Amino acid sequence: MAHFKKTNLFLILLILWGFTSCSTKITFPVSAVVPAAEPAAKIGKNKEGAYEVELNVNNLALPERLSPPKKHYLVWIDTDQGIKKLGEMSNNSGMFRNRGKAAFEASTPYRPTIILVTAENDLEINFPGSHVVLKSRPFEVK
Repeated sequence: MAHFKKTNLFLILLILWGFTSCSTKITFPVSAVVPAAEPAAKIGKNKEGAYEVELNVNNLALPERLSPPKKHYLVWIDTDQGIKKLGEMSNNSGMFRNRGKAAFEASTPYRPTIILVTAENDLEINFPGSHVVLKSRPFEVK
């Protein structure tokens, strides 16, 4: 019985190590636009060769509270093929909707080197506007 527990514990640790070793943690400097924001991002490559992007931000002001007010937060990546839009970052819904928590997940064939979050009024734009809210430090995906 004790051997069974040790084996299970070992397998769980091995699985957890596998998840963390396959992704790159991304760091962000303090934002001048939303200095209280605490972004945490990681990027990994899946079996199909696509890059999985996960971004969570705590203490992020609603875009309507920015100066000037905006309607959406959009997530972009800088790649060797230019800047690519990944999509809209949404505030977590439900009871905690206005508590400054936002999350984003996407898959992309492009190898990212920087993550950008911009505040925009239009979701259909193809290039980021000048209102950059968060910008990661340059990184290399493992």
